[in-house]
Amino acid sequence: MGTMTKSTWMKKAAALAIAPAAILSVAACSDTAGSEQGADVEDVNEAAEEDNEQVAEGDDAYVGVYDQAWYDDQDSHVGEEVTLSADVNEVVDPTAFTIAGTDDTTVDELLIVHPEDLPEVSTELTVAVTGTVKEGFDLVTVEEDLGVDLDDALYEDWDGKTYVHATEIDDSVASDT
Repeated sequence: MGTMTKSTWMKKAAALAIAPAAILSVAACSDTAGSEQGADVEDVNEAAEEDNEQVAEGDDAYVGVYDQAWYDDQDSHVGEEVTLSADVNEVVDPTAFTIAGTDDTTVDELLIVHPEDLPEVSTELTVAVTGTVKEGFDLVTVEEDLGVDLDDALYEDWDGKTYVHATEIDDSVASDT
């Protein structure tokens, strides 16, 4: 029983020959050179945790102009807080207005609703609106969310459309959209 068959010996030799290559392959995959060079594993893990916390807290929310690119991708922003810069297109009532895309776009107007009376917002004023993108405008739901009674006739055309529930409106934005 002390002798190995040729088949068993070949299998063991093949396994031993492959082992160094496999170990080197795994070691090459674990190279951490780069921005973490000189850092230990704990430092890298802490940095990754901070990055994940920032994403979870919404630090990567969209901040930019209301343009064709945003309009085409608006469904992916539903439920997110965004900051959009654009010109006021129309003041609907004391708590709502629309913004229009930049001059080089043909995007539809976007309704902005705010729970309080608006600051000095007027047509063609450039504003930065921070708020949550919502889908499916429903007058009753928006009235409940805002705690106001809106004029039904003014909002008929917005039924079912995407809108922004604003939390902040900055009317001191430079007109460069």
